[in-house]
Amino acid sequence: MKPLNICELVILTVFFISCGSHKEEAVPQTSVISDSIIKHVQTAPVVLEDISDIIKLNGKIEANENKQAKLFSLVSGRISSLKVELGDYVHKGQVLAVIRSTEVAGFTNDLSNAESNVTIAKKAMETSKDLYEGKLATEQEYVNAKIGYDKSLSELNRVKEVASITGGKSSTYTVAAPISGFIIEKNITNTSEVRSDNNTSLFAIADLSSVWVVANVYEADMENIHLGDLVKVNTLSNPEKEYTGKIDKIYNVLDPATRTMKVIISMDNPGIVLKPEMFASVTVNVKGKDNRLSIPAQAIIMDNSKNYVVVKKDNKLSIHEITLIKRIDNKAYISGLSAGDYVVTNSQVFLYQALIAK
Repeated sequence: MKPLNICELVILTVFFISCGSHKEEAVPQTSVISDSIIKHVQTAPVVLEDISDIIKLNGKIEANENKQAKLFSLVSGRISSLKVELGDYVHKGQVLAVIRSTEVAGFTNDLSNAESNVTIAKKAMETSKDLYEGKLATEQEYVNAKIGYDKSLSELNRVKEVASITGGKSSTYTVAAPISGFIIEKNITNTSEVRSDNNTSLFAIADLSSVWVVANVYEADMENIHLGDLVKVNTLSNPEKEYTGKIDKIYNVLDPATRTMKVIISMDNPGIVLKPEMFASVTVNVKGKDNRLSIPAQAIIMDNSKNYVVVKKDNKLSIHEITLIKRIDNKAYISGLSAGDYVVTNSQVFLYQALIAK
């Protein structure tokens, strides 16, 4: 016959205890559960730990603002060619989009006119100089011709500067990547109309070899957060992977909507495994002296809005009510027990039911 496991043994115990009980209310007390059950229970010690050495923060991954570029159009027009998509990797100088623009056509025409005016003004100055030297023109006429030539040169230089700033040629404006990186924002399509006064960027490019973890700090924890505090970061995509870093910047202002203060952790990102907008869990290690009892969180049993644990002592089991102070991951900080006690961590719900049925 196959031996019973601990849960089956507890169920049988509860059944026989219930059959022989005529009490109307069950009161938690020390159990007389058989040794065959007690010897199978797993326990964990109650230990005294520093509760204030850990603060949990929520945040997300963002591109490092010092390693990204937002691209805007300096002219109005229509997208005639779109070369990249969101998430693409681009190299510095690579063409991202081409815009057909009447403004660029106007700049090209201005440049052509300015060049023609310089040619005409230069010829007029040379002619005036020859006439002046032959006593056929006055000095003032020659000076006026020279001033006209200088003005035309100045206008040509201005038009060239405008053309170089816009980067346009003929009637097209080319949007090129100023840095190498990933396209993390793309706000245009092949048929988009673009305005030079639009405050929305066409693209955002980021070098993701280094990223920021931006975390929110609640008011109660602010005085315990400092520049240089060591942190551990976990993400939802790979919760078992732990990244280490430190707090590099503290924004000493509160977000009025969330009542939180932001902190930044700069992290190297080899392999680009940390991606913008990923949720992150940040554990901050701070110094403190608030000692509390801790137990595995799985040992806690909730019943009627109260918290209990099953304690094993002298080969007997008993129920103890506890107060939960704080829970961090799989660890619970509590009061109501003593350091050195042992709490049951397997089948504790079945054992609890058996004990209250006694």
